[in-house]
Amino acid sequence: MQKYITFTLTFFILFLAFILDATAQVGGNQLYQTRNSNVRYNRNPVETESIRSEDNTLVITSKVLLNQKAKHYLITVGANQIGKTVFESNQKLNNRIDNVIKKLKNLNISKDDIYVDFIAETKLYDHTITGKEVQEYFDGFSIRKNIIIKVKELENIDKIINYCAQEEIYDIIKVDYISQDLETINNQLLEEALKITEKKKKIFEENSSVTLSYDYRLTSEQFRIYYPKNLYKQYNEASETSTIESRYNSSYIKKEVRKETTFYYDGMETELGIDKIIDEISPIVGIQYVLEIQVTYELKR
Repeated sequence: MQKYITFTLTFFILFLAFILDATAQVGGNQLYQTRNSNVRYNRNPVETESIRSEDNTLVITSKVLLNQKAKHYLITVGANQIGKTVFESNQKLNNRIDNVIKKLKNLNISKDDIYVDFIAETKLYDHTITGKEVQEYFDGFSIRKNIIIKVKELENIDKIINYCAQEEIYDIIKVDYISQDLETINNQLLEEALKITEKKKKIFEENSSVTLSYDYRLTSEQFRIYYPKNLYKQYNEASETSTIESRYNSSYIKKEVRKETTFYYDGMETELGIDKIIDEISPIVGIQYVLEIQVTYELKR
């Protein structure tokens, strides 16, 4: 009996270890995020209502998603300069920006694709402490400007970052993805969605004794655009921590190692019930276009 219990327990431990190992292989380190009890996760399945039949009508929903590269990109870089006078600050900052613009010619980026946006001119103050007296004094000016650069090739953004870093400009504020011809994309998705609707209609006719009339109408069309900047989620570095225990002295200093926090791209196809994904650029991050339509058919009576 004891051998049987030992064998059963061993088998259970091995089985549990296999399941945990398989989960880690499939789920990745993102699974560690679920250990934070303050985070709520959506456990609902990804689903869509395709066919809904009522007394007099049949409603068919179709949803199509397109992944596509941007037509071009706008990268906004922030630069600032501190100086004793406004003239000194402005001149030094302009020299650094001009050096970046000269290097951008190597990427075939013309001056027409660059705009320098003046942001702010602020006074700076500092203070000295003498005994219990704190004395504030004027300490110069800070000027901030943004460089907005139009880029056609995504790989050139890395080179732009390097050019800016050479001039001690490190603030990459944002990268905007600019859409293609929206009317053309809408028409493309509508054509695909109508094909899917026709297939679903045939499924209904083949599995129903009810006959559809010739009367139908497009009752709903929703066209949505999802830009990458809205599709990133925060990710904390997966790690295990150690503990310190002392029987003699509970006073100790614990120095924690810095743990990285980053982000990862999570497209809408993981949340929306999509009938068809048109993926022209996988695995490149681009713009996602979603078209959802509803077609209502009248039933014969």
